[in-house]
Amino acid sequence: MSALQIVTPDGADWGEFLALAAAEKWRVPRRELDLFAGALKGNAFVLKSAGRALGFVTAVAHQRSGWIGNLLVRPDERGRGCGARLFEHALESLQKKGVESVWLTASEQGRPLYQRRGFRTVDMVVRWAAGGRGQATVIGNGSSEELLAADRRVWQESRSGLLDGVARDGQVFAHGDTVLLLQAGEDLQVLGPWFSREFCPRENRMVLTAALEATGTGELVVDTVASAPVAGLLVVAGFERRGECALMVRGGGPPGNLAGLVALASLGSMG
Repeated sequence: MSALQIVTPDGADWGEFLALAAAEKWRVPRRELDLFAGALKGNAFVLKSAGRALGFVTAVAHQRSGWIGNLLVRPDERGRGCGARLFEHALESLQKKGVESVWLTASEQGRPLYQRRGFRTVDMVVRWAAGGRGQATVIGNGSSEELLAADRRVWQESRSGLLDGVARDGQVFAHGDTVLLLQAGEDLQVLGPWFSREFCPRENRMVLTAALEATGTGELVVDTVASAPVAGLLVVAGFERRGECALMVRGGGPPGNLAGLVALASLGSMG
């Protein structure tokens, strides 16, 4: 094998990533790739040999916390240490930025690998999907300030860089202490982040109903934490459960064991 190097992906590399992700049946929002090619460009890495992309990973630092995601290696290069090399590079990049805790989501197969590196499971993340209503009859009644404040309550830090990116062209819905973002997307719309301080059933039903009435025709996806009592609400709203993974962290976590968190802001990659 030629000398290996880890560099920032370019346009052609992202095309290769999308092909690999599609083969693995990953859902990757266009908005997320735009962030990694733009505002978060220095937070994505590709492992190359003789110009050929072997694997990818992303590592996003907020303030005290960081997230590793999108760890993907070409099938014909697996078992040769490429994934471990990328993962260690991602860890090192976050440590250089001074993060105190590193988060990720892990499949059942991958969880033991992360446990050996000091990660522990704090919850499960459940993927739900439904068809968009195609109505777009409602406009969000919440504000970006409410979303930022709710996010800070849970994570105990500002994650404005992430929220500004995913909320662009999206809509915020709020009622009482419950706040939900509907992320824009033609083919894939994402619900999240979603926060509810007391998990009030009425508040959650109201913001979800309003968000659904604002959706386009594309598929709607939400990644909830299993401890949030919203499964019944989502089933009634027409969502189907599509799988789950472990939410893992190394280092300290936010106070209250994620109390008030309903759904993540990204599909496992940035929190």
